[in-house]
Amino acid sequence: MSTSWFGIGQLNDRIDRHSSIGIIAIDLNEWGGKRAPGLRTEGIDWTTWLSESMKLADLWYADEIAGHLWLYAAMPPALGEEESDGYLRGLARRVREALAASSAGELAGWRESPNRERGIGYARLKGLQTNSLKEAVYEGMLKATALIRDSWIAHPDRELRFELNRLIAESGIRSVYQPIVRLRDGRIFGYEALTRCPENSLFDGPLALFQFAERSNMALALDRLARETAIRHSPELAPVQKIFINVTMSIINDPHFVSGQTVHWLRERGLIPEQVVFELTERSSIDDFPAAKKILAHYRSQGYEIAIDDAGAGYSSLQSIVELNPDYIKIDRSLVRMADKDEMKEHMLRTFVGFAQKMNIRTVAEGIERQEELHLLRAMGFDYAQGYLIGRPSEHPITASPGVTPKA
Repeated sequence: MSTSWFGIGQLNDRIDRHSSIGIIAIDLNEWGGKRAPGLRTEGIDWTTWLSESMKLADLWYADEIAGHLWLYAAMPPALGEEESDGYLRGLARRVREALAASSAGELAGWRESPNRERGIGYARLKGLQTNSLKEAVYEGMLKATALIRDSWIAHPDRELRFELNRLIAESGIRSVYQPIVRLRDGRIFGYEALTRCPENSLFDGPLALFQFAERSNMALALDRLARETAIRHSPELAPVQKIFINVTMSIINDPHFVSGQTVHWLRERGLIPEQVVFELTERSSIDDFPAAKKILAHYRSQGYEIAIDDAGAGYSSLQSIVELNPDYIKIDRSLVRMADKDEMKEHMLRTFVGFAQKMNIRTVAEGIERQEELHLLRAMGFDYAQGYLIGRPSEHPITASPGVTPKA
């Protein structure tokens, strides 16, 4: 262990033997309690650790300050500025990898991370023969610290892409199910499957996750996993009950969307296509309605049903209803919320119900949170209802809704 500030004494002893020396910094704060027990102890013998883990005579300990490990490294002579940075960067990555290997498997997957340079900094020490050692070291510290800071903010999308890859590879998402009740008798008609991210995910929620997957051309892989998860973990359904699964038109247009694997998942769960409703969301618009009609007709011929989600929230959903003639219309919560106190909303809801009844389309009101909203929608003639008043999304959803009594 060094006994002088930043190991200046040992650095001074080696200057005569090495004409080019660099400084390396590793941010240990990133790992918190994930370090192996031997690396958590205050006053750890880093010199011994370096000797055992790195086995490099030209790499030695400088100091540990505020959760940062500082090292010196002798470099081959006659390296230019760019070559020196490359040499030190590679050495810093090796140290970081050795730390990961010493962390008892807690950092599994780090080696595949696109940000292997996150939390490392380095600099060639300039003017060792002419300037004060402290001045040279201080300038190197400033440059290395700046690299560490920049490494945390330079490539946010890389971390998100790695997180997305990990979630898909490890089947890291889960499904929760929100009940949909039949207003005529208050019985559970089915459940909408909703994707949830794991705790401590880098994504703020499922919307951010799916939006990033689309931007990264990984929407199909994520949708496949979400569909598999929704089916495999779905609640027990009676023969007349349904499961609503969210998809986009761009996904349903893919030739591999409903493959033999999807049918296999359904059979494993004791379900049939007639119990599945594909709920078209507005994450992507429909540009070719004639082609969309042909695609949906193909899936309907196999027994699947189609719902238009968020009806009333925008022009595209209204056009989709007219063009695609879905089996269900799900009315957006923005129209349902406080509709009993808003004459305009009430008028629009009645228009939707009247239109749907004429077209033989069933209606689902979303986002119901108050008894007054439920009573209004039932009186209007809505077929089904969904919302927190009826039941919250859960991995183990209710099988009967105490908030909805049979219609008198």
